[in-house]
Amino acid sequence: MKTRVLSLCAAMTLLVAPLLVADEIPRTPSGKPDFSGNYDVSSLTPLERDPRFGDRMYLTEEEAEAIADGTAAANARDLEVRESNRGVIAGLSDEGFRGVGGYNLFWLDRGTSAFKVDGKYRTSVITDPPNGRLPARTEAGQARFDTLPPFSYENTGTAWWLDNGDDPYDGPESLTLGNRCVFHQGSTMPVGPRAYNNLKTIVQTDTHVVILIEWMHWARIVRLGAEHIPEDYRSYAGDSVGRWEGDTLVIETRNLLGDWGFHRKGAHVVERLSFQDENNLFYEYTVNDPEFTAPYSGSLPWPRTDDRLYEFACQEGNYSMGNTLRGARYLEQQYDENYER
Repeated sequence: MKTRVLSLCAAMTLLVAPLLVADEIPRTPSGKPDFSGNYDVSSLTPLERDPRFGDRMYLTEEEAEAIADGTAAANARDLEVRESNRGVIAGLSDEGFRGVGGYNLFWLDRGTSAFKVDGKYRTSVITDPPNGRLPARTEAGQARFDTLPPFSYENTGTAWWLDNGDDPYDGPESLTLGNRCVFHQGSTMPVGPRAYNNLKTIVQTDTHVVILIEWMHWARIVRLGAEHIPEDYRSYAGDSVGRWEGDTLVIETRNLLGDWGFHRKGAHVVERLSFQDENNLFYEYTVNDPEFTAPYSGSLPWPRTDDRLYEFACQEGNYSMGNTLRGARYLEQQYDENYER
């Protein structure tokens, strides 16, 4: 009899536990989960799994500690005070320059450790395919991807593009959306840890959910319970429509513009947001893109943060793009002068 009572109590505990969790999460006046707040998704967990881990989804404690310690040591070395008379920055010379950029790790914020799911450190954001890596692109998909302009070109100190007919610096439209401070797909949708600018702010009503992406200050507006707009209307982040499945927000996105992005026009993304606990969200996604040979999925926690999301005034202070074009005009002038000689 005692065994039966204990078994019954255990069964009741299992049934009640989800209800307790559901009661503890923040809710809106209408009873829906209230995701409003700021979240920081920075993490040392990569998008794709290191091939040496094979199909292993989790790191050992020792492996995770080694990654965190190695990153901390690299950060400390990089930020060491250096002699003020150490000379020119490495890479800068009379012949050309291969990039100052973020010249030390002060400019980056990758996090301090891998993220945990179910108490274990993950080896990758991607969970499917089982090897934790992006599926191969189709032949047509790879051909299109190969035509996308790189984020930066090697600077040889000459107008090399005039020798082969390229036009990478003809005008602002020749540069990538990232260089133009317009849009950054990798941090916007689907969401994953990036080198920096990992904050997300959620603002929520009964009819809309807005996810403000720190990188490029992009606001994703999700219409709840709505229909998708016609396919003719496209944008960089597509058309996002949401619905509630219990306490999980399901967001479906289509109508991607895709001309310059990682994903093409026919891509369809499904995202799921739910409470992991009363302070942290859990984010899952699946991408169906006809340019890949198979769909792929990923997931990661969104830890709540007290940090504030400040304006990402990239375009307002984007002197780099103008100076890049000025530099290109100067090199082209030198090229013409040398050619005339």
